[in-house]
Amino acid sequence: MPEIGTEVREGADDVDLNIPYEITNVESVQTDVAMYNGIRVEMLTQKAKTGTVMLWKRPITGTGSKLGVFITKLGSNTDKWLHKWIIFREWEAKKRLIEITTAPVEKATKAKTAKGVAEAIKKAK
Repeated sequence: MPEIGTEVREGADDVDLNIPYEITNVESVQTDVAMYNGIRVEMLTQKAKTGTVMLWKRPITGTGSKLGVFITKLGSNTDKWLHKWIIFREWEAKKRLIEITTAPVEKATKAKTAKGVAEAIKKAK
């Protein structure tokens, strides 16, 4: 039997609350059956756990929708979403809240000067 050419991916949102994620990939998708257009956002935690959300595109959206929350926090240019760190505080129907955050620093530092802090940040990357 020939290859069917279908890629298997998780369809539903798969993120944990209160954990920082780095946005690592943003891609436009279109469903084959109903021709819905969406944006698939792929993320990684500091410990390399993956997370994904699907944002369905429409001409007008509310600030509380999944797409509306992302646009409100990150802007409408998805290229600028890449490598931003976000935390999902609430992620259920009618209760959507994400926060922009900074990349987590792995270990505490005893640096007390600006130079010491800069070196600690450099080591953490």
